[in-house]
Amino acid sequence: MKIGVYVCHCGTNIAATVDVKEVAEFAKTLPDVAIARDYVYMCSDPGQDLIKNDIRTEKLDRVVVASCSPRMHEVTFRHACEEAGLNGYCMEMANIREQCSWVHTDREKATEKAKELVASAVAKASLLQPLEPMRAGVTPSALVIGGGIAGIQCALDIADAGFEVYLVEREPSIGGHMAQLDKTFPTLDCSACILTPKMVDVARHEKIKLITYAEVESVEGYVGNFRVRIRKKPRYIDESKCTGCGECAKVCPVKDVIPNDFELGLTKRGALYIPFPQAIPLVYTIDKIEGTPPCRLGCPAGVNVQGYIALIAQGRYKEAVDLIRETNPLPAVCGHVCTHPCESVCNRAAIDEPVAIKALKRFATDNIADTEYIDASAGEEVEERSEKIAIIGAGPAGLTAGYYLARAGYKVQVFEKLPVAGGMLTAGIPHYRLPRAVLRKDIEYIKRKCGGRMEIETGKAIDKNAFTRLMEEYDAICISVGADKSRKLGIEGEELKGVVHGVDFLRELNFRLDKAGTREVEMEIGHKVAVIGGGDAAVDAARCALRLGAEVTIIYRRTREEMPAREDELRDAEDEGVQLLYLASPSRIIGSERVEALECLRMKLGEPDESGRRRPIPVEGSEFILDVDTVIVAIGQQSWLEFLEGSGIDTEGG
Repeated sequence: MKIGVYVCHCGTNIAATVDVKEVAEFAKTLPDVAIARDYVYMCSDPGQDLIKNDIRTEKLDRVVVASCSPRMHEVTFRHACEEAGLNGYCMEMANIREQCSWVHTDREKATEKAKELVASAVAKASLLQPLEPMRAGVTPSALVIGGGIAGIQCALDIADAGFEVYLVEREPSIGGHMAQLDKTFPTLDCSACILTPKMVDVARHEKIKLITYAEVESVEGYVGNFRVRIRKKPRYIDESKCTGCGECAKVCPVKDVIPNDFELGLTKRGALYIPFPQAIPLVYTIDKIEGTPPCRLGCPAGVNVQGYIALIAQGRYKEAVDLIRETNPLPAVCGHVCTHPCESVCNRAAIDEPVAIKALKRFATDNIADTEYIDASAGEEVEERSEKIAIIGAGPAGLTAGYYLARAGYKVQVFEKLPVAGGMLTAGIPHYRLPRAVLRKDIEYIKRKCGGRMEIETGKAIDKNAFTRLMEEYDAICISVGADKSRKLGIEGEELKGVVHGVDFLRELNFRLDKAGTREVEMEIGHKVAVIGGGDAAVDAARCALRLGAEVTIIYRRTREEMPAREDELRDAEDEGVQLLYLASPSRIIGSERVEALECLRMKLGEPDESGRRRPIPVEGSEFILDVDTVIVAIGQQSWLEFLEGSGIDTEGG
């Protein structure tokens, strides 16, 4: 490779500070340099002719010109190379005027710097490749990023020249920092008086497309053919319908809680807002916190907890209940018996205690008149669907599935084996925890809201033959039979009279109470009752037995710490007089025809089992006798799934 180096004096602009001849002599020592010259004005015709002649006679492959800025004469020297037959892109320039001569006074140091610049240019020139200009179609439009005053004026100038313009602004409105100012320097003119007419011009200009509340994610391509990816953030408002009237902001429950960025955090605004009155576009935006609140994540139904609590705070109880119903059609029921896992993850607990979410839900439902609560007249229009859905079980799962399927337009038929709808809500939960009037109004609302698309047939048990018919007659079947089959102890004497299972006991008691219409009924039960188990069903059975006049002891094989029942239920049971016996397990039930006593073993805790709780281990020789005449077994439930045998449906774990 042969490289020619040409160092320009530029009159005295360079030569006054840089020893040009010394630089030219230095260039001769550099690798691949075949010739090095200096001249007074390389950009002059004689200077260009010097380069042309050397290219032709010396067969130069590359050219380096050490002179002024490439912005001034790069095109000049490229044309000179091309006229001599060398590709113009095989020429490199070293700027020893602006970057060296003009910024130094020490001639020796300036000369050394010039040498380094020339050496760098020679090294780069050896790597240059011939290039050819190309012609490409150009998209006659421009993207302006940033909707402040500079971006606004730029967009207007380009659009007025006849080109299409996309103006992208990351905030909900254009205006930028100037919109926040009162006066502008140095004339102290009104900032808004200058800015807002231009903002309006942008919005009205037929050549400008305004993209607000958006950010540029990537830019690809080249001049004339850029491809830009823009992510538009959701406003959660229909921009085509919003008129900026502000009526939505008036009823938004979240007010004056969010630092106002437009006011530099000095004031607070609501979740629904426009940045300032003259905003362009005049469209509201809803701020949503990144991610999902822990209370909503903790809720199995994903209910919008923060939303309905905000509505309750403003006394808008019906709207709060309607918001709950978007994901849970049983708000009154849950207000009474929900296990409220949302409260266990509430961030407020880090300060003092969790928000009383369950109590607030009950407060809202209790403060709505029954007629208003079950009013479903404001129904949405639903597109009717031809598919038929069968649901087996009218408990909370079946009612919920039917409710949302019917609202989606499906025809739903629910089959319930009990004489009333509600499933375990009716048969398993005591009246003192869930008054039946509360349950009835939730079920009544579900029926009304479904608009006749859901029918509930009670007293209809499904066996194998009935299930086969359902498979033939319906497009889909939802099995929501609940778990009302009690697990057995598997010990001697379990078949004696006086041994009852918790779900059976609660079902019979609840139906007797429903039939009597009073809070007290007579029911055959012993005087000394042992309840086996540690869950909520065991505690419910114990407290009901206590209300029937019995002395009640709950026997649990682990300690209180491992007990699955809720702590508040346990405290209430103890306050009422229920005795709790820990680390004990029944080994046999004693009696001839009926229960006379219960033999138990002491237990100790070993290593954790598959549930994560420490495994109870019998203590050898620790048997003891309890004087009881009734044993209520509440050690867990299963589902009745015999009707699915032979259907091909996997029932393992049911």
